[in-house]
Amino acid sequence: MADFKFTNEEARKEYEEKLNALKKIVEDNSVDSAYLWDATVQKYAAKMEKVKKILQMEGINELITAKMFKDIDTFLHRCKDAEFHIALVGAIKAGKSTLINALLGYEYASTKVTPETASLTKFKKGTTNYVKVSFYSEQEWNALWKSANDAKATVFLEEYAQLNGDSEKANWLGQQEKFSECDTKKELVDEIMKWTSSKSVCHYFVKEVEVGLKEFDLPEGVVLVDTPGLDDVVEYRSNITRDYIDRANAVLVCVKSDALTGQEMATIYSVFANTRYNSGKVYIIATQVDTLNRPKENWAEQQKEWLKYLKGNGAYASLELAQKNLVPVSAYLYTLLKQYNDLNEEDDKYWDLDSIVRKFRIRDINENYKELLDFTHIELLKSKIQREIIQDYKKLLLDDITGSYELCKESIKETMEKVRKAQEEIISTSQGGIEEIKKKQEEYNAKYQEAEQDKKELDNLIKTLKTATSKRADELETAIKSLAK
Repeated sequence: MADFKFTNEEARKEYEEKLNALKKIVEDNSVDSAYLWDATVQKYAAKMEKVKKILQMEGINELITAKMFKDIDTFLHRCKDAEFHIALVGAIKAGKSTLINALLGYEYASTKVTPETASLTKFKKGTTNYVKVSFYSEQEWNALWKSANDAKATVFLEEYAQLNGDSEKANWLGQQEKFSECDTKKELVDEIMKWTSSKSVCHYFVKEVEVGLKEFDLPEGVVLVDTPGLDDVVEYRSNITRDYIDRANAVLVCVKSDALTGQEMATIYSVFANTRYNSGKVYIIATQVDTLNRPKENWAEQQKEWLKYLKGNGAYASLELAQKNLVPVSAYLYTLLKQYNDLNEEDDKYWDLDSIVRKFRIRDINENYKELLDFTHIELLKSKIQREIIQDYKKLLLDDITGSYELCKESIKETMEKVRKAQEEIISTSQGGIEEIKKKQEEYNAKYQEAEQDKKELDNLIKTLKTATSKRADELETAIKSLAK
């Protein structure tokens, strides 16, 4: 900062007070104990905490966008949370919960016809089986409720009214976390359903469910996350998933194998955009392959179509990476095969399995059991998760934090340069008094906000251009549907 000569004593005094406040922030070397798990993380987080305090100062915070503060908070939360998160995302009923159950080896997550996952549900290793539930604050609920009304989410609003949600709201909003230990798997499933079922009124107010499992094949510190649908009519809930995509260290995008439409491609592109185009952390999972009329033949054809788009710049920008990270799965078939010896003709699952197997022109399941199991690709996906993600998860976690720090730093550097120029001009051209300086400050704030709005509109236009597949999307949808016949 230049050495300014003040003619107004009041202005000089305010300048020195702010300068002293800055010095105190810079000289404060206290560190939150939550960052002490790694020296590199501690260093980055300490710097970012100081930057955040500076940006929050009066006269500066007006020039800082809400997105920048949100990015900083996301980074700091990542530094505090030493867990490695694998998020399953996608449209409602894309098969996320069924896939998680197959990966976990037990049907913990609900797969009912009505969409059950309206909040983040995390599965992690625990010393006991437990369920921990957190709730929306009143402010968060008001934002969600506004989102539902703005979207005219008729079904959501009608079901909320039918369950008399308003009479229960005060019992849950802003409440302390609920923690329950479970002795058996059945108790655990019942407890999860209690908080996540769309038929239970309290599920509206649940923000997050954490499930601890004694039997969990992944290492301690690795978390599988079932997310709200990206196409949830209540935008507030779908935005939770979009925000979480950047936080996640690896993302499994679940897309129904018969549904690579323009809308599905837009979903995929938005995931890549939210990962800041770190394409290696994204895996496209083609789900429910067993629902195709001729599963093997139909998928072989559809895979070619999918790769045409996934190899493009909006996604992997590489055919080789697209081929490696595109995985077709049949999670329900896998679960049925694992339960095969316990099924009988009185069980609906017996007939579900029978109808699926007939598509493969197979009569004897025992004779073709391994072939069918291999076709589900669940064991392959488990292997890929282990080899490509889990094996070096601590390194990947630190790489993610370092990358996030560099992105935040560049964004902050650019903004602070604008702030510096604006502040210097205000001081150098406004010597009349403190009121004149404040007036000048307000003028710059208005100009800055206008520029930010223009930038936001431009970003939205670019996103629209990237995700739009124009008439080719319609052609693609028609071609893919015809392949499934």
